[in-house]
Amino acid sequence: MRIKGEETLDGELIKTPEQFIEDLCNRINVLHNTMMDEENKELQLAYLIGFLKVFAGRLNRVCERK
Repeated sequence: MRIKGEETLDGELIKTPEQFIEDLCNRINVLHNTMMDEENKELQLAYLIGFLKVFAGRLNRVCERK
């Protein structure tokens, strides 16, 4: 993993893969809480799709390509 320059949701630098995974879990929890607060199913889906797009981009940045 290339995590140099990656930050947590709180703006702290990520130094280990474990911190990266912990940050991902925190982001998923925030997404879940935000989605469940929203009654409109279309907006829930929009939150989820947005998260997945951002997450895919982040994984492409940090994962080693062979």
